[in-house]
Amino acid sequence: MPATPKNKLFYQIHEAKERLGLSMLDMAVLVAERKLLLSAALGGILVEDGILEQGLDFGCTHVPLCQNFVHGLVDLRPEDGWEVLRAGSHTINLLAAEKGHYRRLIDSKSNASGRLVTREDVGLRHEELTRYLAFEQSLEDAAPIGRQEKRRAPTAYDWEEAQLEAFRLVYFDGVPPSFGALIRHIQGWYIAKGGRVPDESTLKRRLRKFWTIFGPEAQDKAA
Repeated sequence: MPATPKNKLFYQIHEAKERLGLSMLDMAVLVAERKLLLSAALGGILVEDGILEQGLDFGCTHVPLCQNFVHGLVDLRPEDGWEVLRAGSHTINLLAAEKGHYRRLIDSKSNASGRLVTREDVGLRHEELTRYLAFEQSLEDAAPIGRQEKRRAPTAYDWEEAQLEAFRLVYFDGVPPSFGALIRHIQGWYIAKGGRVPDESTLKRRLRKFWTIFGPEAQDKAA
């Protein structure tokens, strides 16, 4: 049986949306609504950290504290994350910061602020992906009993058998090349059994945790 893949530190946006079973627009809305924290992989950027002081005219003054070179992942503000996902690229001037603080990007050569960030630069940290999956599961678990029974009553899907089929597939044939390929395999399995076939969105929700565990191996194979 293939070894369980190690957790990645960062999932590019196309990886994250496939694992969550969401469209790019869905991801953008979640980012804009502060349900997901988008991060960008940027190297060698000069960042000015400071605090925001409120003036008598109710405006805010930026008070610099220090400047540091930052390498690796940085967190984006919701409004910037939305623009990057929807437009494909966006010039950012500020990074996400604690309340009452700011983080500003500085070009060390021209002393000008701003950095162009493309959709390929952004994604979710592993802990953010895990946090959102747990949050989504808690919403399902907290659904009113009547609603859960109403949702399950008309169905005749054997979810435990379907998950066993997914494990059988990985054990004997290896991890499918994509989440979509796994969904299609399980749909075909239901068809072969002669029973009702769940819709794609339902299957994605049911198999999301399975793919979160085994999916990285498909990415390793593709690389």
